[in-house]
Amino acid sequence: MSVLLYRPSLDLRSGTGQLMRAQLAGLASAGVAARLGCERGRLRFFLRTGVLPVRLAVAGARRAAAAGFVVDHGLALPAAAVVFVHNLATEAVRHLERDDWAEAARAEAAFFAALDPAAPIVANSRLVESALVAHYGLARTRIVVHYPGYDQAAFAPERAAALRSAARGALGIDSAAPLVGFVTSGDFRKRGLDLFLETAERIAAARPATRFLVVGSKALPDWARAHELVRSGRLLHRPKGREPARWMAALDLFLYAARFEEFGLVVLEAQALGVAVLTSRRVGAAECLAADYGRWLLDAPDPAAFAASALALLADVETRRALGAAGAAHAAAFDRDAYVRATLATLRATEGFPAAAPGYSPPNR
Repeated sequence: MSVLLYRPSLDLRSGTGQLMRAQLAGLASAGVAARLGCERGRLRFFLRTGVLPVRLAVAGARRAAAAGFVVDHGLALPAAAVVFVHNLATEAVRHLERDDWAEAARAEAAFFAALDPAAPIVANSRLVESALVAHYGLARTRIVVHYPGYDQAAFAPERAAALRSAARGALGIDSAAPLVGFVTSGDFRKRGLDLFLETAERIAAARPATRFLVVGSKALPDWARAHELVRSGRLLHRPKGREPARWMAALDLFLYAARFEEFGLVVLEAQALGVAVLTSRRVGAAECLAADYGRWLLDAPDPAAFAASALALLADVETRRALGAAGAAHAAAFDRDAYVRATLATLRATEGFPAAAPGYSPPNR
């Protein structure tokens, strides 16, 4: 019997797709037969990784979950052996009303009502754990938190200086110019692009030489392109790509103004590179920031407070560098290897998990 890791739509450009790929590799290294399954995205995933997921509609995945060990990454399989919660619309709609989220929240409620009461639930932050308890009355004892891990090779602090120089050259920004920005895979409404722009306005008014960078999606929305900072060339945009580390390294300050984010891997990635971060406790990854960030972490996103903190840090190079160094050292505990180890421990502790292949012995480390 093999383990099936399932998500209806699989995309390597998303954090979830990357984590599922890491889980698959971790299971293989542990001698456990495993495969990926999805309804959409399998060919693109194959072209980028060489791994071809099984084409499986949700109905077929539900039958597989009833008969074998299936890990659900999409809140689609109530009979799954283990459920990973990456997104939680029922909490997101509390912070931003959206029609598509309202529908997703209704589907979530139906899922958790039908969920196997014995199935362990893996949340990606304490923020999500608390929301699951509050919305669905789930016992904390059946929820385990595994923080998504970052790619330690791509976001090694030793790469930051070279990446910074190359990225600033590509952007046409002088090495000494203050640069504030953020990187995201998309969904600018959820990630608070409007709050970022309002914060940037305040920063630019007090410190006109500051430049700004937004990375994500294919293009800025029309309303953002009409903003004075964009029209004047002081705010630049780059589409999302496969190497977000280069743009993160270009920044003096990573400002993540999301209204709500279940985790937000980019926050952890920026910290790992040694870039100073500003965000709020509405972002799950804030739980992974170094203790030095205590005085800089907001309870909720607020442009005025973000701007005040950003101006203070831009004016204080030593504090900014100290935050970056402390963050890079702290982030090491949250790399992808740590995430895979935690995942394997949870799966192994779940009833029905298949044994390693006969004769398998783990490699020396």
